[in-house]
Amino acid sequence: MRTWIAGSLALGLIFSTVPVNAIEKKEAIRPATLAKAKEVPAFSKQAGSALTGRFDSKGLAVWYFDAKDFVAKGTHFEFELDYNTYGTMFASKADAEAGRVYNRYYQVTDDTLYFPLSWSGRQYLVLEGYPGDRYSVPAYISRYEPIEESMTAAVQSVKPALLVQTRPGAMRAQAFGAAKVESIASELRIERLVYASYAEAKAAQQKFERSSAVAFAEFDAPIQAFGVDAYQKYQWSLQNTGQKKGLKGADIGFVAMQKRIKGKKLSATKVAVLDSGINPSYADFAGKVRMDLGYDFINGDKSAWDDNGHGSHVAGIIAAGGNNTYGMTGINPMATLIPIKVLDDSGAGSVSGLVKGIQHATKQGARVINMSLGGSSSSKSIESALAAAVKKNILIVAASGNEGRGTVAYPARSKYVLSVGATGRKDTKASFSNYGTGLDLVAPGVSIPSYLADGELLYGSGTSMATPHVAGVASLLISLKPSLKASSVESILKKSAKDLGKKGYDTSYGAGRLNADSAVKLIP
Repeated sequence: MRTWIAGSLALGLIFSTVPVNAIEKKEAIRPATLAKAKEVPAFSKQAGSALTGRFDSKGLAVWYFDAKDFVAKGTHFEFELDYNTYGTMFASKADAEAGRVYNRYYQVTDDTLYFPLSWSGRQYLVLEGYPGDRYSVPAYISRYEPIEESMTAAVQSVKPALLVQTRPGAMRAQAFGAAKVESIASELRIERLVYASYAEAKAAQQKFERSSAVAFAEFDAPIQAFGVDAYQKYQWSLQNTGQKKGLKGADIGFVAMQKRIKGKKLSATKVAVLDSGINPSYADFAGKVRMDLGYDFINGDKSAWDDNGHGSHVAGIIAAGGNNTYGMTGINPMATLIPIKVLDDSGAGSVSGLVKGIQHATKQGARVINMSLGGSSSSKSIESALAAAVKKNILIVAASGNEGRGTVAYPARSKYVLSVGATGRKDTKASFSNYGTGLDLVAPGVSIPSYLADGELLYGSGTSMATPHVAGVASLLISLKPSLKASSVESILKKSAKDLGKKGYDTSYGAGRLNADSAVKLIP
């Protein structure tokens, strides 16, 4: 079977089966217990404070705070726990009542519990110890850089299945022994047929290919994920001052662009993020994530919640709230994010799921689709879905791939897609970034800070991180002038790009590195 790889995996920096973002289940906290919670006292960043008291008859003590009340002082709360005390942090009251917690904050003892101040609403700290014992837990506010974590990818095995498209006007094709048949895209006349073995599926494919009623029959391949506010100073892609040995000015021209559009009217623009979902609970995402328009094609429900982190990372680059003193700054403040989950908690998915995701984005009126995923083999099913989306005036942006090869990944190399490679702090092609015929643009994609699924910010590297820079600027152009055609937006992005490498178009940098300020100047 074909393997799909999403942009951030080539360097092993982010997103895999390692459960750093996994949601743990523990005993739910009763509403009556939460009602007795004490408020964490206000204190200065330097002095800190201590949470003191006695454990109740069940060995519990509950404290609460609102992240917004402390975020101006730093990026994280720190709670120092001794060996007699366990501490679990819940991101919301609903999580506490459901016993739902991210494993990074689950039952920490004899260590420091670090909790990011990136959430909206109210958070709850549940301390556990011996009933009746006194406790004293020192608490501090600290300021940290985005974290760096090393992860590796895992490929999931799936039952062999075929995607079959019938020709217009033809009768539905025979199943040829399929154990299960389901419609994937009725408008495109594509069905998914599951078989007991690869041999049976291959035999059926040969029969379909001989049928005059069938346009194509291909295997449903697995796919996989590829990589002033408190953290804005770390966002070199928006303003490169030469920090960390970078090249001054090797950024997307974000600061100049902000000055240029100041005072101009911006309309909301829908951007579909086809990925592992989005965590909408962060203060930086308030009012920006339309969970009601999204869908989870992994679990078959409307809750496209991120249980991996890749999708939230992409979403933050596009649209995190700016000028709010906390978190990071996204590119388009008026981007409305549609979370479409086509990757599971390990970053794995399927061609059929991606086809469904593209169709859903089209139906929900997205103007831009971001796909920070891809692979080596083309898919006729995906081509059909992409063609239908382009007819609806949607700009589709995808990652070029992270193998460092001279071949652009698919679907980035599709004629319907704007393909994006990655550059580093010195305006040179990232070593992992795929290049070659069909590469359209490059954008910053090395050590880009953005959100994980559990509220932390992570430096991510990959064409997965470069792609949302382009999607964000594309959506901004549409926000400034909603009547712009997708083809015009693509043309503006290419014409305004900073020429790198050989003069004019070349296969290492495409039309050049994304330049938001120059792009805005070219809006007719």
